Amino acid sequence: MVRFWYASAVAAGAASLPLAVRAVRTIRDRRYYERQGVLFTKTYPFVGSERAVSGLIDRNKSRDYLYLDHPDTDFVGSIRGFDIQLYAVNREAAEALINPAITGKYIDRDTPARYSFGQLSPSALTFQPITSEHFSDRKRNIGKGFDQERIFAISSRRAAEYSGELAHGAAIDLKSVVAEYTRGVIGEFVWGRDTMSLPVSYKDDAGNVSQEPFMDSLNATFTRLRFYSNRFWNRVHFPMATWPVTREARNLQYNIKQIQDHLSRVLRGTPEPGTVWEHVAKGNDEIGIPLEITRDDLLTASIAGLDTVQNTILATLWYVLLPENSEWREAIESGAHEEKDKIVDACVSESLRLSPPGSTINNKVINDLDVRAEGGKYHLKKGTRVMPNMHALHAKYGDAFLPGRFLREKGSEPYVMPFGKGRRSCPGRNVGTIMAKNFVSEFITNHPDARVSNTGDNDVHFNNISRSNFMVVIDQGGVRESGSVGACPVRAF
Repeated sequence: MVRFWYASAVAAGAASLPLAVRAVRTIRDRRYYERQGVLFTKTYPFVGSERAVSGLIDRNKSRDYLYLDHPDTDFVGSIRGFDIQLYAVNREAAEALINPAITGKYIDRDTPARYSFGQLSPSALTFQPITSEHFSDRKRNIGKGFDQERIFAISSRRAAEYSGELAHGAAIDLKSVVAEYTRGVIGEFVWGRDTMSLPVSYKDDAGNVSQEPFMDSLNATFTRLRFYSNRFWNRVHFPMATWPVTREARNLQYNIKQIQDHLSRVLRGTPEPGTVWEHVAKGNDEIGIPLEITRDDLLTASIAGLDTVQNTILATLWYVLLPENSEWREAIESGAHEEKDKIVDACVSESLRLSPPGSTINNKVINDLDVRAEGGKYHLKKGTRVMPNMHALHAKYGDAFLPGRFLREKGSEPYVMPFGKGRRSCPGRNVGTIMAKNFVSEFITNHPDARVSNTGDNDVHFNNISRSNFMVVIDQGGVRESGSVGACPVRAF
């Protein structure tokens, strides 16, 4: 018995030694950055700042809101698990992180998202270093598939359909309507109408298996992966989100396998003409990209905009429909052609400033480098996680909804980056913006008297981890004839 307990103690000590070494290293690195003037948020042993993040998530806010209280610094530091995470909170510091011409070195991708929605497409471009073989070629192939005229046509048609089908007089769950719209537009755009509707085996939260349309299964699994990865311990130690220790994790892994296997079969067929699938498959095949990588690139093209576009639309409509912002609703309703385009564009841009749907995906310092910013010079060590904090950058301009900021002459607009900047910026930002503008324009033009019925809810924020509701009532007298907006839709500019 004594030997058993002795062996157990030795085994436990050996297992905890790596954790102790990492903890000591984290404390040492934190002190290193504090001596350079980096301010750190309150953290706890091992769990870092995740207790505070949990409180934010419960209020439908993302972790970036932790870093809005230090306007006079360049970087705010935090701890994620055992990793030091630095957030650039002003323009000069942010530019140094995203523009390699400033420092002479790349800061490349290494992100916790690999353990959330990245489980669906681990080989996708989103998670690969810039130095990966064919990185630029693969990104170019995706860009060729993102035809702005085609996404405009698809989203215009579907926006008119969904706006015209809304009931009058009763409260409508606009969040569900917009989710269905984005799912349908992106599915048709990437895969085509027929392929997006092919059945896939899907397991729900309770473990019940059913056959669901491909895009429905993909959207539900993607969203569940996001929420699951934001559980407390999955944020403290990212890989825990992939461990099959809970029923939810096992259900999600079942869905992931079904989606991946389904696409492996689909991709051996013939792409529907004009789809993103056709462009990416053709371009990747010409340079010898394996089918698995093409599958993952197309999966990311399918899911990257689902929550992002949905929450951009919801945030914009929320702000525009609030009574205090009636002038902007009236301007959209009465505007004609180019004037309407500019006003809708400004409202979407201001909503993205106030409520960016998600953070730019984390990067990591690959080689030690020096960064100059407003407050001085910083030496960033290899292995440090870094990212621009877009919430802090955007908050500089205040919390009032003032779309007029984006109607000023070129060069005087606010400094914003809701989709990132540089080589790692979102390649689908123009496509997503077109989708958002078309729905907002169609909805407001057809239903100018729509009322938000849940303005009394607490903590209404729209982002990729928000569970906020959005209920509207459409009055009979304010409804326009179906199709009346067709003469002046938001154009893709």
